[in-house]
Amino acid sequence: MKSISVTSISVKSIDPSRLLRRHWFTLAIAVSVISAILIGFFVGDRRMSAERVSALAEIDTYVQVLTDATAKSKARPELDGKLQGIANQMLGSSLETVDSEVRRRLNRACEELGFNDFSVTTGTSVGRPTPAKKEFKSPDSRKMRDEIDFMEVQATVIARASVDKVYRLIFRVDAEPWIKRIESVRLNPSTDGQQVGVTLRLTTPFMPGYVGKTPPKFDPATLQLADRYAALFSSNPFRIPPPPVVVPAAIAAVPGAAPTATAPAQAAVTATVPPIGPGGFPYGEWQITGVIEGPSGPEAWLRHLPSGSNVVLHPTMTAGELVFRGVEYDFAVFESPSGACRIQVGTNLTQRSALLASPTNG
Repeated sequence: MKSISVTSISVKSIDPSRLLRRHWFTLAIAVSVISAILIGFFVGDRRMSAERVSALAEIDTYVQVLTDATAKSKARPELDGKLQGIANQMLGSSLETVDSEVRRRLNRACEELGFNDFSVTTGTSVGRPTPAKKEFKSPDSRKMRDEIDFMEVQATVIARASVDKVYRLIFRVDAEPWIKRIESVRLNPSTDGQQVGVTLRLTTPFMPGYVGKTPPKFDPATLQLADRYAALFSSNPFRIPPPPVVVPAAIAAVPGAAPTATAPAQAAVTATVPPIGPGGFPYGEWQITGVIEGPSGPEAWLRHLPSGSNVVLHPTMTAGELVFRGVEYDFAVFESPSGACRIQVGTNLTQRSALLASPTNG
């Protein structure tokens, strides 16, 4: 048998202080390098932070511009459709076409409504630029900023006819299907109001370069909507009513009284107050409507309330037992069996007040 010898190995612990003394220079260099790296990192990070923020902001701006451009590109067909829809309600894309079409349609409206005295004229055209000029700031978009958005053509209709035709012409022009704006309507009635002159001014826009697919067509059924204004169309606020017909009526002569005629304002006047009947005189049915000092002397106007007939009393004429004597201010003075009395205008013959002094008229 072979013998195995075991050698013992002694392990000594490491002394940190001894290690530092031997490698202090290396450690110092390592610490310096690490410190320099950290200081450089923090200084560089601070110096670059503003540039980094600016770069990120520019990136966000570019992203937003691209996003907006993409959205506008996708919405362009819808926008073109809206513009085409507006163009379809216009009368053309050039000044010559629109001017001719406006005059043709307005002339046709006047002829179809039966106007004999009318004229249609067109005036100057006006270009309207875009109201969003501030949106076109860059030199590249300056051309778009100066472009005309749409043009306006002014037209005037002057006509004369009965008032119902004039009303229907205004309604017809407003109901026409093309885009327009009625600027003013002026009515000038004749002396008797039977004929009315109308001056109607309107503005028609159009967009140069945009042609409608189909011209706007007038729907005759639209005119049926005018039926709701039938009462207005049939009225004539300008007509001067004829003067009332005066029906002369003679007043029955009474001994001692001068003959007279009715006042022009009264339509009909009965001859005299009816005599006292078996049931007595109806004083409450007779009202004094006025007293005057006429050319032939004092007069008292009476109205029979149930029938509406009128009577003019002159001095010595009677109403029942009352004998008319004269007027005093707004009173009619009568002699009654009980003495002199007076009755105020607006009251009936039963509402009497005693007269203490003699009347000044009578």
